[in-house]
Amino acid sequence: MAGFAPPEVGRALDSRFPEALEYTRRLLRQPSVSATGEGIRECSELVRQMMADIGCKTRTWAKGGHPLVIGELDVGAPVTLIVYEMYDVQPVGDLNAWQAPPFAAEIRDVPGVGQAIIGRGSTNSKGALANHLFAWKTIRDVDEMPVNLKILAEGEEEISSANFIAYIRTHRRELKADAAIANDYSEDLRGVPTIYLGVKGCLYLTVWSRGNPQAGGPMDSEIHSSNAVWIGSPVWRLLQALTTLVDGDQRPAIDGIWDDVVPPTKRDSAMVRALAKTFDPSAWLQEERTAKFKFDLPKDQLLLKYLFEPTVNICGIYSGYIEHGGTKTVLPHEAYAKIDIRLVKDMTVEGTLRKLRAHLKKRGYDDLRIEVHGPYGPAKTDPGSWIAKAAVEAIEANGKQPEVWPSSGGTMPAFAFDEYLKLPWVSMGLGHGSRAHAPNEYASIDGMKRFMAGEATLLYAAAKRAPKRPR
Repeated sequence: MAGFAPPEVGRALDSRFPEALEYTRRLLRQPSVSATGEGIRECSELVRQMMADIGCKTRTWAKGGHPLVIGELDVGAPVTLIVYEMYDVQPVGDLNAWQAPPFAAEIRDVPGVGQAIIGRGSTNSKGALANHLFAWKTIRDVDEMPVNLKILAEGEEEISSANFIAYIRTHRRELKADAAIANDYSEDLRGVPTIYLGVKGCLYLTVWSRGNPQAGGPMDSEIHSSNAVWIGSPVWRLLQALTTLVDGDQRPAIDGIWDDVVPPTKRDSAMVRALAKTFDPSAWLQEERTAKFKFDLPKDQLLLKYLFEPTVNICGIYSGYIEHGGTKTVLPHEAYAKIDIRLVKDMTVEGTLRKLRAHLKKRGYDDLRIEVHGPYGPAKTDPGSWIAKAAVEAIEANGKQPEVWPSSGGTMPAFAFDEYLKLPWVSMGLGHGSRAHAPNEYASIDGMKRFMAGEATLLYAAAKRAPKRPR
């Protein structure tokens, strides 16, 4: 934190860390599953109260769905940051696959990591939310807050971000600020932190195949599988349609989808070449618990694919008899697949969906029904922006050298900062966590200490580095 945050802030964060840990575990113990609604209302109120406790003016906002929790901390500083947070989590999945109850926030030893909190939301992203709030509370207790904060904590990141997007679109005047941050634990297993300057968009779909007069197949319920000799299967129909969406390397093959994909800029390519010097593919594979990449390519070419190519991915398929054990010979009357299409720069939700529908219709699959779930487009921020430079300085001040990525393979609604607020933004953070969306999601306890120190440093760096402008 040298050179930015006062020494007393660092000392207070160190001495109060046991309190910060229990503060974080309290939030993690409160379920908040956006897909089912489990615990969402209770968690939104807990987050609102935690914001109020650090002096924020708070309120919630929603047009249906799950509430956006808004906290405004105006200390009269010349610099204002918008802070993106999320308090919702993914469903826990198979309880038997967890080594500790997913909402117990138990502390366990994770091989190669050390002591960590095991729990849904620990790394994605309630752990960082609680750490943020505690760090800001600590600053207020021992010093003057160096910036104003406008905190937006949404409860729908995992299902659409509908309220977050609607709020930003309709409250631009209230959201006047100098920059935005969307920070989380970003260190890999080597301890190297990442600064992300872009994200992909996401078009999430449910594709249904049902028996119907046009395509055939049973229409009301499953029937005996002996009929498969002369009655069509909606399940095979779905699978056959899905195989047309990708090529043999599982790259997108939807008609015209590559027409909107623009190549990386010269600056993007230069950043990737610099990144390739430190990128460790084996560490990435280890963290993702995967044996190898699809392609045997040099590091820079792998990174270019990851950052600048779209994907068509099957998240899950459901139909018929799927229980473990026993047999049941049926011909199902319906099947559906959950699909996500990751969008890169210049691809649009509307254009991609239109091309998908035309692709399926051309091949005779226009009877398939497509449901669209809260899509949003990609986003990029300027690597030369003052907030990006402040992020690098904040990490370096805490003894780390970050990898600066021109984009990310992941998705969040950062396009709203670009499109509606015209703000530079950054995603960064010290600390390590992993297994998001999977059983045994965890966040390193030592990493939480580093995260809070880094986030405190960033506020002071932002106060110093933001361009001065009339108020």
